[in-house]
Formats: sequence, C-alpha cells, structure tokens
Amino acid sequence: MIKKIFVFSLLSLFTPLFSQYSISEISKDSYLKDFDVAAAILLNQHPNPYRFHSKETVTKKLDSLRKALEKDPSYINFYINSPGRVLGDGHTSFSTDANYYEDYLNSTYFFPLMTYVNNGNVYINGDNKYNIEIGSKLLEVNNKSIADILKQIPASADGNIKVEDVDVSQYISFLNRNKDNTFTIKYQTLNGEQKKANLEGIKFTGFNYESKHAVLPIDATSEIYGIFGYELNPDTFYLSVKSFSYDESFFYEKLKKYFQQIKNKKYKNLVVDIRNNSGGSVTNIPLLYSFMSKEKIFTNSYKYGSKVIDINYSDYLIDPQTDRYYSEKDIRDSNNFMRQRFDKSEKGDYYFGNNRLDDTYIKNYPRDGLFFDGRVVLLTNNRTFSAATYFASLFKKEKRGDIVGKETGSCSNFTTAAWFLTYKLPNTKTTISIPRTEIFFNNNENDNIPNCTGVIPDHKIDDNFFLNALKEKIDPELQYSVELLSRTS
Repeated sequence: MIKKIFVFSLLSLFTPLFSQYSISEISKDSYLKDFDVAAAILLNQHPNPYRFHSKETVTKKLDSLRKALEKDPSYINFYINSPGRVLGDGHTSFSTDANYYEDYLNSTYFFPLMTYVNNGNVYINGDNKYNIEIGSKLLEVNNKSIADILKQIPASADGNIKVEDVDVSQYISFLNRNKDNTFTIKYQTLNGEQKKANLEGIKFTGFNYESKHAVLPIDATSEIYGIFGYELNPDTFYLSVKSFSYDESFFYEKLKKYFQQIKNKKYKNLVVDIRNNSGGSVTNIPLLYSFMSKEKIFTNSYKYGSKVIDINYSDYLIDPQTDRYYSEKDIRDSNNFMRQRFDKSEKGDYYFGNNRLDDTYIKNYPRDGLFFDGRVVLLTNNRTFSAATYFASLFKKEKRGDIVGKETGSCSNFTTAAWFLTYKLPNTKTTISIPRTEIFFNNNENDNIPNCTGVIPDHKIDDNFFLNALKEKIDPELQYSVELLSRTS
C-alpha cells in the first residue's frame, strides 16, 4: 500500500460556490461551541498534542484564543483564532464551508496591493494604480506595524518554525474586519523615502486578478504541471517537482524522461526546485534521489509512530469524499487497521509501525541507471513540506549539494503524516483534518523531541539581491542558483 503524506493550508478558503445560507445565521454561542468541540477533537485525537508545548501551556493558549473569539465572534476571527494554532502541527487544517465563505467574500473589501515577504520585510509585489514602485517596503497598515501584523498571521508549519511564505495581503484584509473599504499605509520607497497613501479596498474578483498578476512567484508553469523541466543554459538543467503525490510508476516515467535528456545533452549542473511542494507519497522520495545519488546504495530511513491509534473522538467524524458520517462499523474497521499495523513500544507510550505497515519500504536504496553525477542545487522554502522536507533532509544528510532559499516548513527529522481523520463542526460546518501518525526521518527514533527546525538552506537571499531580482521580474532563488553554479564551475 502506498501511503501519502499531505499538507493543507491552515485556511483553505478560496473555494466559493453558490450561496445557500448566510453567515448571519451563525450566533456568537455557535462560534464558541464549535471552538470547544474543535479543541476537544484536537486534544483527544491528535497523535501527539503536547509535542511542542506542555499541557499547561496548551490550555493557556486555548483560553487566550477563546477570549479573543468572545470579544469578536465573527466568521473570519473564528478561523484566525482556531484551536489548531496551539499545537505546532502544519498538517492539521481548518477549512471553511464554501457557501458560508462565499457570503463572507461578497461582503469584504480586500487589500489592493500584492505583497511578498523576504527576511521579515514585506515588499510590494506588483504594479498598481497608486504608482507605488515594485519593491517598496510596506511599513504600516491602518496604524499597525507590519511586524505586529506578521505576528497575528497563523502560519502552517511544524513546531515554532518561522514562516515568511504567507499571503500578507489576504490577512491584512481579514484583520481589517470589514470596518470600511479604505486602507491607510506607510511605505518606504526604493530610495529610502517614507510616504503615506490611502488605498481603496477591492472586491474578491479584483483581488484574485491582482494576485495572479503579481511578480512572484515566477515558476507558475511548474505549479500547473507538477513535474516540469527545461534548459536554463547550455550547462544547466532545471527540474521543478511541485508534488510527490503521484503513482510511483507515473513518477518514474516522468523522471526517466528528464534524466534521459540530461544525460543526452551532457549537462554539468542541475537545479531541483521543491519550493511550494506540499509532500505526497514518501516512497517517491528515494525514487527521486536515486537519480542523483553519488553512492551506488544510499540509506532511505523513516519510521511511523503515534500515541493515539484508536479513534477516541467519534462525533462529527465524516468521510471527506462523500460527506457521510462514520458508522460504528467504519470506526471499528479503522481501529482494526491501525492496531494491526502498530505495536506498543517497550518503553514510553508510543506505538510504532510494524512490518505489515508498508511492504514497499526499501532501506538500502539502489541508484538509478540514469543517475546524474554533476553539481546539484536544491531550492526550498517554507512551503516545502512533509514528504518534500524528507527529500531536503535526505539531500542534506547525503551532502549532495547546496540548498538555496528558505527553511522548510516541516521539521528536518520528523513531522506528522498519513491517514487523516476529518470532522465537520455542527454550527459553522467547518471541516478539521487531523493526521493520525508522526513520521521520523533518517534513523531518528527519538519519540520525545521537544523542538525542531526545518531543513536550513546553505544560502539565503539577502535583501539587495532580492530587490534587484524583483525589479527585473526574475526569480531570486533561481537566479542566485545559476550564479552560484557559475562561480563553482
């Protein structure tokens, strides 16, 4: 059985349908009741709810979020202050009901400028009617500093990994709380002058249009096709892999096609781009690496574990494909599936996956016949997640080449994964997706890791290089990689 590791955005919002009901139907008590149900689900069903924070700390954080919701029992505030924020698990997601969210969209004015974050600074990321230059630095919105705004944005990441790859423009719109359709900003021009401007909010259709015409990200083609490759220059080939959620046979055929091209053209350099790759099948990780391994055999090591293998919270549990609530038989079958594949550890309170769990697991993985032995640069960012982080971790452990970009959003040695449970809250119709296990990478079997970092890049893009690339409307990380390879040739 091929197991898949998926990552979801904390707010899966942009899926509007034709409205059938209105947000006005949701009362203050309904928001609070759903908050309490969501908290109970997370604390009882998550595979390790106190991985990063003590029970006391989690309780305090939940109390703080609930009080914020009591002060402002609004639709968007329910999501911004969702209980999932306290766990430090980027795989746990809260998704809106499409009909309710369309109602919200129709009544909301959005921030009209596209933005991009680099090294904690927020830059204007597109042309606009206010003649604010691309690359200008946003300092304040409605008298609130950008630093304070960034702190309020719930980020999808493991542990306390600092995330910059967030849609600041979207959250400025949410934080404005529909007070009016104007935004007062302070910004710094490219020559260092500070200015103020009054902006008119735009409706969702305009916001969607502007977001699609922003400068960054530039690699939109590879986002569409998932796996995409082409020549950067006579010495260098570019391979973008935006997902590992493919059938292994299909994935191999695609890789074989590109690495045959690389072999035929005798390229000296390879840039592999896994930015915005949210993960997928963990068995595809060594498959990709087998095309670039320096060694004939390399170690592919991962292990599943969980503190919770039974369904402890069964209310509101649904099949996400059919929206049907689980029956007693569904729950019994699910419990039996997990109990057959996980054994209690001799020490501690963890259950670890046994040999029945995955008959496709190959620890000593062979290099592919079309392997590339030249120089390799790997591109990562905060949205390099889950199984994609395992690839970055394997790449770094094997010392295969330089990593350029930003820290991955998942921990470098473990993350949550596999077999998600989905709940639909009774009042807001919000769906919650929770992973059932954790997965440990690269021979790491420590089940009591309190903290984590993502895979740290060898090269980060400084602001000057970033701004020059943004003004020229070229990909900063990719341009840096090309220059890095030219310096080391």
